[in-house]
Amino acid sequence: MIEIGVNDGDLVLVRQQSSANEGQVVVALTEDGATLKRFYPEPENHRIRLHPENRSMEDYYVVDCEIQGVAVKVLKDIE
Repeated sequence: MIEIGVNDGDLVLVRQQSSANEGQVVVALTEDGATLKRFYPEPENHRIRLHPENRSMEDYYVVDCEIQGVAVKVLKDIE
């Protein structure tokens, strides 16, 4: 999520909720585990696109995922 300012070691404050609006950054639970991605449902294709906000990574497509919450803040250490 480096393109939106979330780097290794940062803390992300997440509001716990089980749904999200298109384009929100979510903690999604998939069969591969929990991940922080931007959420784009694609009902016409019967899938969900999870976008990593990192140009070096590909979008991740799942048929289903469980939304654990929506990211609301990022906390960083002062360097």
